[in-house]
Amino acid sequence: MKKSLILCLLLAIVSIMATGCSSCQSENKKQEIAYHDYDGIVQDFTAGVSHIQALHRQTMYQLAQQGKPVNGYQWRNSRVIFNDTLTFDNIDDLHITDINDVFYYWDKDKGPQVQYINVNVKRGTQIPWPINDVWIEDDDLSDQPIKLSCEDAISRLKEYNGTLPKSYFITLRLPVGPKKCNPQWTFGDEYNVVFIDAVTGEVRDYDPAFM
Repeated sequence: MKKSLILCLLLAIVSIMATGCSSCQSENKKQEIAYHDYDGIVQDFTAGVSHIQALHRQTMYQLAQQGKPVNGYQWRNSRVIFNDTLTFDNIDDLHITDINDVFYYWDKDKGPQVQYINVNVKRGTQIPWPINDVWIEDDDLSDQPIKLSCEDAISRLKEYNGTLPKSYFITLRLPVGPKKCNPQWTFGDEYNVVFIDAVTGEVRDYDPAFM
């Protein structure tokens, strides 16, 4: 009888511990996932980068309509990531794995906020919690004319006579500097960058916001 009672007691304790662990895991999972996370855009990679950028901007617009953010948003840059480092030899064989758009807005209680929206070819679309106190050097792209798509910019790189920087992504941004310039597709790193004008298609090895 005693053994039976002890066995029941042990089973009850194990059951309580398991429930507690399950609860902890559930709570941790809640903290890890995005506040707004959805799938179903993966197939839209076939429609092109511009289409997905538009979907991301539409998502931010819808959030603004719901009061998050209250004062609207600024589209600061868009990064397109490839499956490998882009070179002249493999430029036609690469495929896109991620498109990551960055939005900035002001929160009256928390101050400057940065919202990332990422779509991955396998994982779908992910929208994590906003990040505060992040400095973004790029200016607002929201109302800027953009005539060259990502695909157009990559085609322009084929015609480039210089040495391509080693990079596995290309970024649409509006550089800030003493001179006004058009939005630029930039390829490379902070030390070696090729700038493709998103309006005229001109390719440069220098930042037009400074020269």
